[in-house]
Amino acid sequence: MAWTAVDDFGTVVNPMIVEGQVHGGIAQGVGQALLEGAVYDKDGQLVTGSFMDYCMPRAQDLPALKVDMTTTKSPSNPLGIKGCGEAGAIAAPVAAINAITDAIGTENLAMPATAQVVWRALQKTNNRKQAA
Repeated sequence: MAWTAVDDFGTVVNPMIVEGQVHGGIAQGVGQALLEGAVYDKDGQLVTGSFMDYCMPRAQDLPALKVDMTTTKSPSNPLGIKGCGEAGAIAAPVAAINAITDAIGTENLAMPATAQVVWRALQKTNNRKQAA
């Protein structure tokens, strides 16, 4: 299974760098959707302030990434180039959360969708179905 991303960056000057930017953005978006969560105690003290407590995505957390590009030249500059730095990060959280909510049958899911959050949502969904 692969994660496919297709974007329009206008004229691409260096495809390898653009593909790397998209890969990084996807990883950032997946991390936001599934792993990264700031937790504070009752006094407002951050308790996830180190990498021991704050989970960021690793290569093993991501599927194969397939990046493709279309080209519509930007009319606002002579090279026809567009930005690419945030492209992967914009759609990734939405795609990940939509896939999970579709799979478990509820749209009531808070990010990050950790295993515990998904488990609780499944339990609530099952309890509602049994009560009906």
